[in-house]
Amino acid sequence: MYDPVLLEVMRHRWRSIAEEACAAMVRTAYSPNIKDRRDCSAAVALPSGEIVAQAEVGTPLHLGILPAVIRAVLAEYPLESLEPGDAVITNLPYPEGPGHLPDVSMVSPVYVDGRPVAVAATTAHHIDLGGYAPGSMPLGVEEIYQEGLQIPPTPVFHSGQPDEVILRIIDQNARTRHEVRGDLLAQYAAGRTAERRVAELCALSSTDVALQYARHVLDHAERVMRDGIAHLADGVYSFDDFLDDDGFSEEPVRIAVDLTVQGDELVADFSRSSPQVRGPLNCRASAAASCLYYAAKAVIDPDLPTSAGAYRPLKVKVREGSVLQAKFPAAVGNANILTDQRVVDALFGAFYQVAPERVCAACSGEMNLVNLGGIDLRTGEYFNYVETLAGGQGALFDADGGDAVHTHLTNTLNTPIEVIEQTYPLDVTEYALLPDTEGAGRYRGGCGLVRELRCCAERLTVSIGADRRRFTPWGLENDHHAAGAMCYILRLDGSRELLPTKVVTTLQRGERLRIETPGGGGWGDPAQRDRELLAAEVAEGLISPDRAASVYGTGQ
Repeated sequence: MYDPVLLEVMRHRWRSIAEEACAAMVRTAYSPNIKDRRDCSAAVALPSGEIVAQAEVGTPLHLGILPAVIRAVLAEYPLESLEPGDAVITNLPYPEGPGHLPDVSMVSPVYVDGRPVAVAATTAHHIDLGGYAPGSMPLGVEEIYQEGLQIPPTPVFHSGQPDEVILRIIDQNARTRHEVRGDLLAQYAAGRTAERRVAELCALSSTDVALQYARHVLDHAERVMRDGIAHLADGVYSFDDFLDDDGFSEEPVRIAVDLTVQGDELVADFSRSSPQVRGPLNCRASAAASCLYYAAKAVIDPDLPTSAGAYRPLKVKVREGSVLQAKFPAAVGNANILTDQRVVDALFGAFYQVAPERVCAACSGEMNLVNLGGIDLRTGEYFNYVETLAGGQGALFDADGGDAVHTHLTNTLNTPIEVIEQTYPLDVTEYALLPDTEGAGRYRGGCGLVRELRCCAERLTVSIGADRRRFTPWGLENDHHAAGAMCYILRLDGSRELLPTKVVTTLQRGERLRIETPGGGGWGDPAQRDRELLAAEVAEGLISPDRAASVYGTGQ
């Protein structure tokens, strides 16, 4: 038995430790990708590797990644073999681990009174780890060796002291070594912050009580999830969605799920998905698990604490050699930003059939990745600007989707214009909502955005990872899709070059890169949209008069 009041207190105490660890990482990071965009996560786990709490400020994609990382690290370095102040890093997607090489995870033991009582884990997206193109997420590659430096589980701190040999190897392989090393130190600071707070918690309540209630937190989350699933109708709910292509061929990539609700358990079977592809859109089963954890939490109980207990009733099935369980050494670099978002879309399409009032129409469905790298003439040093740009949120049955927001797995922020122009040889010439990109409906989807950047260096390498140009974001209870992704280079002669959605190219001084992100799908009949709302959106310029007349029927 347990005290329910104390359980609630302990649940929040464990969560606050993860939140403060993540905040410490954000505050001490060097790169804008972490300190401004917050492309990182932090968690605290039991010695068994079961996550007790994970920071909500982080990236939902890491929900299923961090447990796999902890298992991989502890398999090679059992907790008892690690000393206080040690830390182990890895970025290996194979067999299970971070989703792509820029995501470096760090695992640290948490000692209290000479006893290892917990594990602190962080994942941070580093802005470069070598490879074919700046940012280490190139398109047009076929194997992971082309994507950057691979780091198996490797001790990088020993009793509080950095291993300079390992750090120098990483430095040599990273174009932006100053930021990469600084962000690794920020991850270490996050782990030490978690260690101090766990020690304080144990001092307040005793170590045995703190650990006992950590297990109660897991069991409580499991009960809540099982109860929520039990209220869904038993059955098999199937949905198929597609990625436009893999960057090599024009063949669509199928993401298919058969979602089985049986009693108080959920099984997501992705076996019907496409075979692994030539381009870097492949992933591993831990990524599919992350998607299911996120989608189930959103549908069953959005307020449910993020812990391993909540995911005990959830199972994932994938087919070996498929795009969701690729075989080494298949390229994986853009799966996080494209494939995994489509997995979520497919899951929500399936959940709609059993819980229609708890899901939204398709969001932008991809993270609109842009990497711009080269030599900054102001410093003579290599730089890399990386950003995933927001798009439209899908509408709900009773509400419009948000305009230009990060949705589903990303949960990051857009880099402020001032930060971009101060940090990189780039000018932001346009940054705005994009009219007429919403999915029409009684409740409309959100609009996408446009970000336009002028090159102020001699020459930059550009990597773009986008999608949803052919298979645009779908609506619910209507046939109206949102606008898809568009990418252009505006040349010095005034011409506009339409780029593929998945490409590595170059930008010369004075040329501009223009990224237009997809909107979100709408819900219901556009003719039933509130006329006053529609008139206000026309007046604001979000919807053109022509579109209002032809799609929403204002001209009738």
